[in-house]
Amino acid sequence: MASPAVADRLSSLSQTLWRQRALVETLLYRLEVQQMVLASGATRWIDMSARDVEAAVENLRAEELVRATCIAAVAPLLKVPETASLTELSEAAGEPWDQILRDHQSAFLSLIASVEAVSRDNRELLNHGLRDTHEFLSRVASAPGADGYSVEGTSTRELSRPTLIDWDV
Repeated sequence: MASPAVADRLSSLSQTLWRQRALVETLLYRLEVQQMVLASGATRWIDMSARDVEAAVENLRAEELVRATCIAAVAPLLKVPETASLTELSEAAGEPWDQILRDHQSAFLSLIASVEAVSRDNRELLNHGLRDTHEFLSRVASAPGADGYSVEGTSTRELSRPTLIDWDV
């Protein structure tokens, strides 16, 4: 059984880990929303979804500092390094904290795996969109005798006419 001082600090750490888990879930949600935006082709929302993801990452970074502070406060009492992992803390903490910390670690591993998978899928969607845009611009530039397209989609030949490119496509 942990001393009251150790129990208080482990309780504070556990509360911080709960907040971090909620922030990772928020990040996962925002990545999945970004994925839906990318898959739907609703390009007008891509910047907003990217800002949402960045805000979630920044919130997570801020909470990571709080977690590091909590670990640094409890580590000396458990006789582990201030940079100890959750595994090291759980091994040193004793009942019931060892199981609580292992549960947090297990949840983090699952959430991070999901975040990585969705992030990878989002990168693929972005790369696919970029390739499609490059292919389109390449076709426009290489159409023989054409310098653009009409509203009907047929090629046109109107030299020295300004060209407008819709970057949101």
